[in-house]
Amino acid sequence: MQTEFQMRLLTQSDCYQAGRTIVPRGVMVHSTGVAQPDPEVFLRRWDRPGVDACVHAFVAEDRVIQTLPWNWRGWPAGRGERGSANDTHISFECCEPAGHTYQGGEMVGYDPAVQRPYFERIYQNAAALCARLCLMYGLDPREPGVVICHAEGHRLGIASGHGDVLQWWPKHGVTMDDFRRTVENHMKGENDVTQEQFNAMMEEYLRQRRTQEPAGWSRTAREWAEASGLVAGDGAGEKGYRAFATREETVQMLYRLSKCEEKSSEQ
Repeated sequence: MQTEFQMRLLTQSDCYQAGRTIVPRGVMVHSTGVAQPDPEVFLRRWDRPGVDACVHAFVAEDRVIQTLPWNWRGWPAGRGERGSANDTHISFECCEPAGHTYQGGEMVGYDPAVQRPYFERIYQNAAALCARLCLMYGLDPREPGVVICHAEGHRLGIASGHGDVLQWWPKHGVTMDDFRRTVENHMKGENDVTQEQFNAMMEEYLRQRRTQEPAGWSRTAREWAEASGLVAGDGAGEKGYRAFATREETVQMLYRLSKCEEKSSEQ
């Protein structure tokens, strides 16, 4: 099964606007804790100020939707007695199917036989996402604490007392150790990507970064840079504040800064 990856950054959320970054050292798997298979519901609810939760992606049965830059600090894990996985882990939510409720943290009315096809699609998409992230950041899914769920994070003292995904996946006879092995298998397949395919994916990634809106916290600095002529944008006037700067672009900005300082000293 081929997993479709999309990007829908939650640019209006307080978490995105905070703009804090991390060095990812692991991946944490969550489930939404509500019978709602449509990720669009969560995107609409979370992409606004005043929402105190945010993850890097949602895994649906038909696609994976990235909602934060992978190195952004998300707000999914809460805090445990030894700290917070928010500072170290990329986190994503698995959308749960319709038809059940919760009582005391346990699924009520969930039929594993009926939901098996849905679960398999979620499980494989989650594994594909984890594999891609492990390859991207050089992570070994079999190493302790690298690929974990929220419940395991709580046991490790780096997450709040939630039970996901162990309230759900074991109903299908799946453990987190099984999942880590599946991620490893996906990684072996991911290594078959050709240079041409990698170049195309990287080009698309850079294009998406360039079109992202800048965060509010940098507004004053951006206004100063534009007013002073330090940042002029491309031929179409696009500033590309979320794009990576090449050495060539960095040198150009430093040159413009030196000219600004010369004008200032002459006045």
